[in-house]
Amino acid sequence: MSIRARIVLLSTLLMAVVLVSVSLGVYQMLTRSLESEVDRRLLEVVNSYRQNSHIELGVGGQPILRAPGDLHPFTYPGLYLQVADASGLAQGRSSEYQIMLDIPESVVESNEAGDAVYYTTALGENDVRVISAPLKGQDGTLFGTVQAVENLRPMEQALDQLKLFLISGSLIGLTMTAVGSYLLTGQSLRPLTHITEAVRSVGQSGDLKHQIRTPVTNDEIQQLAETFNHMLARLDAAFNAERRFVGDASHELRTPLTALRGNAEILLRQIESARMNPDDLHEGLSDIRDEAERMGRLVEHLLTLARADVGWRPDMQTITLEKVVRDAARVAAPLATDHVFRTEVDEDFSIQGDPDQLRQLLLILLDNAFAYTPAGKSITLRTSAEGGFARIDVIDEGPGMTEEQVNRIFDRFYRGSEARNGGTTGAGLGLAIAKWIADCHAGHISAFSQPDAGTRMTIRIPLAIPREVEVEQEEPHPPILTTRHNPVGK
Repeated sequence: MSIRARIVLLSTLLMAVVLVSVSLGVYQMLTRSLESEVDRRLLEVVNSYRQNSHIELGVGGQPILRAPGDLHPFTYPGLYLQVADASGLAQGRSSEYQIMLDIPESVVESNEAGDAVYYTTALGENDVRVISAPLKGQDGTLFGTVQAVENLRPMEQALDQLKLFLISGSLIGLTMTAVGSYLLTGQSLRPLTHITEAVRSVGQSGDLKHQIRTPVTNDEIQQLAETFNHMLARLDAAFNAERRFVGDASHELRTPLTALRGNAEILLRQIESARMNPDDLHEGLSDIRDEAERMGRLVEHLLTLARADVGWRPDMQTITLEKVVRDAARVAAPLATDHVFRTEVDEDFSIQGDPDQLRQLLLILLDNAFAYTPAGKSITLRTSAEGGFARIDVIDEGPGMTEEQVNRIFDRFYRGSEARNGGTTGAGLGLAIAKWIADCHAGHISAFSQPDAGTRMTIRIPLAIPREVEVEQEEPHPPILTTRHNPVGK
């Protein structure tokens, strides 16, 4: 069943419940009101008759009932009064008809006990409402009964007309509800039909650049269309990034594999020709070793990023930042053969983190600093506290970067023109991994640089026990361009 049909059915059923409930309530309330009015009028007639009647002694001491005459047809329209004496003789008192009403024995017994009784019975072809009340003398002796009767046919006709009106009105209301909800639902769901067609078109064509026409309805359907367009844009960006990632990874892997295959073929030809040159053998094996190491690093980086993409996170523990920084500096020290490498470790800080991942993060930054800084220049590894964060700076005196490069250095496989022209062997994945590690530690990594003014990479990681530390003034070294970075990763 379609959404439109379900909405129409549900709204019609709900309206039916409401109309039936209201109709039954109105009908029952009016019925009770009319019945109460009939009983009130009958009681009024009986009380008036009893107040205006009295007993007189006739010839021989026989009691005679003296009572008002027949009921006035304008004062009591449709009412019939019947009086029965102690002997059971009944007399009708009405200007409209004279019909003797049989009184049930149970009613007579109640009257003899002094109680007035209401009951409904048939009189001719109509139902009538009756009140039967006792007539007593001043000494309390029962000398007769009086019955006031009203025909219920007018009330039943009024109730029948009301019933017909309620049923007709309910049917008309249900019909209007069904038609109205059908039309309104169709108009409301029409944008969903356009969205469905657009989604089907995207699924058939695979064109994620297609955008759904957003209806200006200021409701949930407009929000759905806008959300879907946003999702399509993100999916398109994700698929493009994946295609670039696969293409770049294939390219980066192809280069070392080509070098390995070329050196292996050269060595095999020399072996087959029995003219092995020791220098060529040493050079070829060195190239094979270097390319294998390069390919190993690339594969390791790809595996790290793949684990990051599926949501893997390192285990966190309370660690000492000073130990991690000094371990990273000790491992990186052999790379500083032609540079001035300084380590400035502030007082000890405790943070929540993974020591191996943080060490890898620092080694990535230090390796980049050594690779791009000219010989004789300095590289500084510095720690400090800033507010509730531990701050780590890696500062070099290299060629620096432009603003466009700063904005992209954390993208995967991104390598600046200096890196490509300078012959560095990196694949452009290190800083992407560094950013992921910083994010895992609830931290932030940013780059500050200007061309020919060096670069500073800054990492901020929350302290395990936050402390109030005054923010120190930034050093003037070097003149830098501050650019906050928030890309997908390098």
